[in-house]
Amino acid sequence: MKQQSSSSIPYSSSSWNRSLLTPTRDRSTYDVNTLHNKSDLIPTCLPTPNLSAPNFVSRLHADVVQFVEASNIHKHSNTCYKYWNANRGDKKSCRMHMPRKLVPVSTIDPDTGHISMRQSDPMINNFNEYLITACRSNMDIKFIWSGSDAKALVYYITDYVTKMSLSFHDTFALVQKSITSIMNSSHQTDKENAIEKSRKLVLRCYNTLASYLMNWDDHYTTHKFQGLYLIQTERYLQTQLNEMRSKRKLEFSLQG
Repeated sequence: MKQQSSSSIPYSSSSWNRSLLTPTRDRSTYDVNTLHNKSDLIPTCLPTPNLSAPNFVSRLHADVVQFVEASNIHKHSNTCYKYWNANRGDKKSCRMHMPRKLVPVSTIDPDTGHISMRQSDPMINNFNEYLITACRSNMDIKFIWSGSDAKALVYYITDYVTKMSLSFHDTFALVQKSITSIMNSSHQTDKENAIEKSRKLVLRCYNTLASYLMNWDDHYTTHKFQGLYLIQTERYLQTQLNEMRSKRKLEFSLQG
């Protein structure tokens, strides 16, 4: 199986779609595919294909196709145009460089050494089929092939970690606005009687109190999460590692 690290899915054709998953005892391949591709199934929550299964390759291909189609296709949003300014006459283009140029075959420029990876879909972000299956997350990866790419990456990281803080006049303006807001609120509070102050305090707290009395959670989530106590796992692994090292030292001492 050829490893993919581009935005192309060579096995996403209709012929592959008919044999992506192996049938179970009482389900046909079509039924399994239909179940696996239901809209209510979130690809990130599905289990990874079993490496020891006899149909691992087909299951891996099915998982990659479903995951890429669900999570790795770029969709334009306001973030794409946050630096665009119509008043300056800027051309409205996606800063993620989408859609990307289609490249039928991966090529290497003999003069510059630039490598153009195959791109069969203009809106799919670059991915590695094994990483995207293991991490269960969307990605846009790029292998650093040339010196120019390496320089661009170093510039990006350096610029990111050395971001300038707010200038003095901006900070001063924010502080002044905050002080003015506090003074105005305190001035209004002085005019209120104790009953009005108490009423406003209760209004701020009654939602929290009601939630506490009803034994409700203090947050809302779309999923239920299970706590992982990794310290026990870490201790177990460390213990096993120490035992292996002790055994090896003992074997070396006996051999010597």
